[in-house]
Amino acid sequence: MNRHTLSPGIKQLWPAVILALLISGCTTTPRPTLEPQEHLPSQQRYTPDDTLAARAQIAEAQGNVVIAAREYRTLAQQSPSPWREQFWLKAANALARGGYIEEANQIIGELAQQPLPPNQQIELRIVNARIALKQGHSSKALEILNLPDADADAGTRQHLHHLRAEAFEASGNHLDAARERMAADALISDADARLQNQQRLWLTLDRLTTDALQNAITEPPPSVFSGWLELMFYVKSSVADPAQLEAQLELWRSRYPAHPAAEQFFDHLIANKNELTGRPQKIALLLPLSGNFAAPAAAVRDGFLAAYYARQARDDYTPDIRIYDTEGSPETGLQIYQQAVDDGADFIVGPLDKHLVEQLAQATDIDTPTLALNYAQTENRHRKLFQYGLLPEDEARQVAERAWLDGHDNAIVLIPEGEWGERMGATFAQHWERLSGTVLETQTYEPSKNDFSTPVKKLLNIDESKARYQQLKQRLKADIKFEPRRRQDVDFIFSAAFPRQARQIRPQLKFFYAADLPIYSTSHAYTGVENVTLDRDMDDIMFCDMPWVLSPRTDTSPNWSEIETQWQRTAHAFKRLYAMGVDAYRLIPWLRYLRSHREEHLTGETGNLYLDNSNRIHRQLTWARFQGGKARLDKDSEDSEHYVQPF
Repeated sequence: MNRHTLSPGIKQLWPAVILALLISGCTTTPRPTLEPQEHLPSQQRYTPDDTLAARAQIAEAQGNVVIAAREYRTLAQQSPSPWREQFWLKAANALARGGYIEEANQIIGELAQQPLPPNQQIELRIVNARIALKQGHSSKALEILNLPDADADAGTRQHLHHLRAEAFEASGNHLDAARERMAADALISDADARLQNQQRLWLTLDRLTTDALQNAITEPPPSVFSGWLELMFYVKSSVADPAQLEAQLELWRSRYPAHPAAEQFFDHLIANKNELTGRPQKIALLLPLSGNFAAPAAAVRDGFLAAYYARQARDDYTPDIRIYDTEGSPETGLQIYQQAVDDGADFIVGPLDKHLVEQLAQATDIDTPTLALNYAQTENRHRKLFQYGLLPEDEARQVAERAWLDGHDNAIVLIPEGEWGERMGATFAQHWERLSGTVLETQTYEPSKNDFSTPVKKLLNIDESKARYQQLKQRLKADIKFEPRRRQDVDFIFSAAFPRQARQIRPQLKFFYAADLPIYSTSHAYTGVENVTLDRDMDDIMFCDMPWVLSPRTDTSPNWSEIETQWQRTAHAFKRLYAMGVDAYRLIPWLRYLRSHREEHLTGETGNLYLDNSNRIHRQLTWARFQGGKARLDKDSEDSEHYVQPF
């Protein structure tokens, strides 16, 4: 059976399918919520494939959303109704979370025409609200979610409250978002899951100033909501005086002895005050600000500080930020890291140097929470060490996912010679094969040259076509008309290239009869600055890049136009590194939560950010296509209005 053949009732959907991310985190087999089957004879009851279901949930929790989507699709194809519709709902919800709006809409459009049971009708509305939220329409999402949920099971009601909270947060209404998370809290019976939800509620309350918290306390004890507000008020107003804070917390416990936070969360708060508030008081920023990497390091620093000043303008949080220059030998860099710890830093951002990050990963212990700005090759054993950067391999994986969602099966790959090209090619091939795709051919080119005709001809089997012509000509002993043909068994090309090479490769592919083949690339093909004259040669190439480059907002602070004006000389050259600095600052209060909810993501300027099991931050990017020499947002990205979650 062709992999694009869909189950009955959903025949005309999309050319491929599926993606995901929200609250579960465990690796147990999911049991979809359905209408009860007890009324059915035992021989008519159905149990889904446990192995497939477990693989889908594990992949979903790890951020491998396309892999998860494929498993949900398979489950839907092999399941009877109402299980079939339930798995398609899971697929649609996953797609909506991943920002694949068109594909999600195709599924729910088909499902909306079917007689779904009440619980699935609610879940269908949840997916519609998710789509509205992804498109930046928080008020529309809230309107869709304004429905009675008395008939829904506890799990669905939790999802409704969580999604309403997201919609309120997107609109800047943190009080109502906190109320929704408090309502969800009352429905959670598992102690660990409840603690995680309370941590998320705490982060929501942290967005409020002390004045806003105090003004919102309108009911006396034992009001649960007033209890949450008062607890956050005490923590925020006493953060500079630990002795006062301790007394205030004891006062709060006496006023709210039966409050949901008075149990596990309160003890957790006492033990992790700085981390739970997301408010370290002394932040050390470690960057190589002299030497060969001074300019890119300065861009990261400036983005980091721009995000700090933007938050300071609307909040009362003013941590002390101390900047350290790590330029020098690896030993010097580690000494500087230790100096930052000795100076009292309770959070460290950096280092940027890959060798230093490697040494940190291999260190015996790390007691200070650290967000390294690069990735180690060895496995990270430290709970408090996080790694974040602009990882090229993330982009190669997303090329594979986008091509699979577009319905392709057979790929050919063109990569530059050298270690970077090998990494990109290997990462793409591994992920493509996990999606059941096939890499038919891989060729390398020498990036310093302008003529790539030899590897292009080999990639497209043009030389074989000419060889067959010569053999036929000799056999017939006559002149025959001949037009070389490229191979016909390929669906698309993955081309890893920087702008100069990409501008040469596309015309040469056209010259050798591959004008109709889709070409996918990464952000490395685009300078990030519009240049119609030069980039016209890349027309029709699809590529992924960060929102900061493709769809920068002007209604958030800091925004690109302000930075461009302030740092005119270096702004364009290091545009992506400024965004990395912005997200590095904004990640600080969220790392603990993302560690507890690895299936969640944070909407940032460098992409949608999520954390894997090794505390490595990954990015999900936006898609665009060159048209008329300009980078135009792909239709899904165009529909999805980028917004940054409030911090």
